[in-house]
Amino acid sequence: MTPTSIDLPNEDVEWHPLSNLLLDAHNPRFGELAQERRNQTDILDFIVKTFGVADLLSSLAVNGYFAAEPMVCRSGDDGGKLIVAEGNRRLAACLILVGDERAKNQIHLTRKYQTTHQQHGSPRIDPVPVIRFDAQEDKRALLSYLGVRHIAAAKSWDSYAKAVWVSRIIQETDIPLKDVAEMIGDEHRALARLLEGYHFIQQLEKNDRFRPEDSNRKGRGSNTLYPFSWVYTILGYSSARRFLGIENNSPETQEPIPLEKLDDAGLLVRSMFGNRSQGAAPAIDDSRQLSKLALVLESPEKVELLRQGKKLAEIEESTRPISEALSSTLVVAREQLSSLSGRLDSDPPNARTAREFHPLSKKVKNLASAIEQKLKTASDGDDD
Repeated sequence: MTPTSIDLPNEDVEWHPLSNLLLDAHNPRFGELAQERRNQTDILDFIVKTFGVADLLSSLAVNGYFAAEPMVCRSGDDGGKLIVAEGNRRLAACLILVGDERAKNQIHLTRKYQTTHQQHGSPRIDPVPVIRFDAQEDKRALLSYLGVRHIAAAKSWDSYAKAVWVSRIIQETDIPLKDVAEMIGDEHRALARLLEGYHFIQQLEKNDRFRPEDSNRKGRGSNTLYPFSWVYTILGYSSARRFLGIENNSPETQEPIPLEKLDDAGLLVRSMFGNRSQGAAPAIDDSRQLSKLALVLESPEKVELLRQGKKLAEIEESTRPISEALSSTLVVAREQLSSLSGRLDSDPPNARTAREFHPLSKKVKNLASAIEQKLKTASDGDDD
């Protein structure tokens, strides 16, 4: 379809009817749920639900489409139509306002804002300004533009969207990771960490060692199924890298996990996120325990307890030195029993309460006697 010819604010801007523009199913912001959007209507509904368009609808209804905010598009394979790489939320709002078939599930928004649009003289919505990048010749330039705009600038994507973008730019262009990092001013290897985490989790999904929908921990932004930041954080610990056999990997390695370590990698992710289908709870309670989880991986004994589904707190308790266990447990018991004894002197219970708790106190006494006897036996043995 030939773009409409009108006075252009910029020689690189074309004007295209909305019917010539497609929402991008592979937008990095869409994250792990991209496969669930089967068509343009699904994509539009997802944008409305996840990101919202009310602010854009209000502006468009009152002011029309601003010529100074062209959509950034790439050539598609569908009869000369263009795929919107930058401006999907704006396109969704436009489609709702004009009552496009793709917005058929948003009819309530269409009716609401069309009224406002008419009250303000129906300012122009269709066609819209577009800057077009050809699919092959300008792919590098387009991906570079998106990276600078959404990673280095204020309109930043979240970590998972950034990781998707880095993976795409490396796979679809000849730009190496070090050049991508230089292009956006990444001086702290942040992109390398994101890319490695993305490849790590993708390999686990591909090999059926992790299903995002099974995670008990939910994420945010473009990846609501699990907290992606936990993945690249745990991979930053040397003990975790040794456990997984990835100490010397390049972040650009698309399948970083050795085949013999896939089960171990699956265990690590299950320890962080749990597994709904298996009824397995996470081993840790929050991200602050990731460093402790990494330390557990240094001990085969503790790793085996992880495999058994033990929580981190249980593992730490059952494997700490006996001297520490005796010290903390006996000191706490002494303090609490001493306090309780004082209460019984100052505030004795009635007969019914005394009868109720007397059997339990005998069990505590017997346990204390058993511990005392074991310690005595050990002490006598040392003397021999």
